[in-house]
Amino acid sequence: MAISNRESQAAYRERMYAAGYKQARIWVPRKSEGRAVKMTRKTFISNMDALTAGWSNARLSKIYNEFIKVIINENKKGKVKKK
Repeated sequence: MAISNRESQAAYRERMYAAGYKQARIWVPRKSEGRAVKMTRKTFISNMDALTAGWSNARLSKIYNEFIKVIINENKKGKVKKK
């Protein structure tokens, strides 16, 4: 007997939970489609915490260092305004 889409999705969700993952959803305004949305520092940090949950310290350090490199390069180009 064929498995319905609902049963298939439920089984997938169970396998992901068993593997140590959790489901995360992000809601954005409909009007924002196709254009940049301003993100606050608080939103960025909460998104990073949710998306990197379970990462090792070495992996987190690597991505944080990449962010720092991007920011340093943008500062050198003069594209970032300093307060």
